[in-house]
Amino acid sequence: MQAAPRLPLIALLVLVVAGCSGPATDEGAANPSAAGVDPATARGQNLYFANCVACHLPAGTGLEGAFPPLAGSDFLEGGPERVIATVLYGNEGPITVNGVQYNGVMPGFAHLTDEEVAAVVTYILGSWGNDYPAVQPADVAGVRAPAQ
Repeated sequence: MQAAPRLPLIALLVLVVAGCSGPATDEGAANPSAAGVDPATARGQNLYFANCVACHLPAGTGLEGAFPPLAGSDFLEGGPERVIATVLYGNEGPITVNGVQYNGVMPGFAHLTDEEVAAVVTYILGSWGNDYPAVQPADVAGVRAPAQ
């Protein structure tokens, strides 16, 4: 009888850590390395480290098979609206990023303000070799409450 596949120990530890941390905003978040970084980037970095780092890791590399990468991710090519929607509402079910299939659950962060979502998405879009334009709070508001 073949054993069921198991997540590597590191993935299990990351899940435990992620499950233990509650929703976070950038108020009071530790600033991991913002010396010499402009305030908008520092805010996005703080929010990333408060909300995203447990799964996507400090360098945005994710964990293959468990958590998709943000660094060099072809998912980001889908446009900022898709990234904003994923941050706001999360994702559940299969997704392919850089040719690797993932099938997990990412929680949504709709509790963050439009300014906070814009900051963290801008940080992701401009970090680890990603070179996409910044997003604005109005972009987030447009995704959060689309015109009817």
